[in-house]
Amino acid sequence: MLDRLLHRPEQCPDEQELMRHQFDLVVIGTGTAAGVVAHKCRRAGWSVAVIDSRPFGGTCALRGCDPKKVLVGAAKAVNQVNRLRGKGVRADALRVEWSELMRFKREMIEAVPAALEDGFARAGIETFHGLARFAGPKAITVGDHVLEGRRLLIAAGAKPADLGIEGREHFVTSEQFLEIDALPPCVLFVGGGYISFEFGHVAARAGARVTVIHHGARPLNAFDPDLVDLLCGAVAGPRH
Repeated sequence: MLDRLLHRPEQCPDEQELMRHQFDLVVIGTGTAAGVVAHKCRRAGWSVAVIDSRPFGGTCALRGCDPKKVLVGAAKAVNQVNRLRGKGVRADALRVEWSELMRFKREMIEAVPAALEDGFARAGIETFHGLARFAGPKAITVGDHVLEGRRLLIAAGAKPADLGIEGREHFVTSEQFLEIDALPPCVLFVGGGYISFEFGHVAARAGARVTVIHHGARPLNAFDPDLVDLLCGAVAGPRH
């Protein structure tokens, strides 16, 4: 069944042109989870290969946690100084220069893919660039290679859900937010989860007017209600 569902012969190179490889483990993805499993299995003596169609590093290192921390660091610095106004600290011209902050963020992460790939190579893990496609229950094609694995691990991460509402073509994702060169004066976040609140506070400290829309009575449902109330009470602006 898996072979019938996933095999797409029209998108694969001619069988005679494919180079076949045998591994104990083939990992799709090079993010945190993929890297931990790949290195542990390699240290245990397994032959391991990793595949990624994007620069090596995954969401956390390149499009999520780490670049977000750069922005949050700047927002925290502005907040700390603002809290000390009138207490001996003068910062009349304090502001976030968004374009400079984004340039610094890119400098922080641009070396990550090459460093991770070098780490895989030094560990004896083979690396493949390209889109992974299943060619059978234990075989994956990537470019003109067929990788056959005793075990296969899908660690490709997730992607933002399509809300399916009118006007969604005007939305940007969290990944796109981390790449905008000019921060708009007003920003609307759809969803009251932690990503909205993190990015919302960053945008607010950078001078934008921020609105968060949430479908329920309380945002941040997975967090302690008392702490959520404290956070929401500290946020300027009305709640509806």
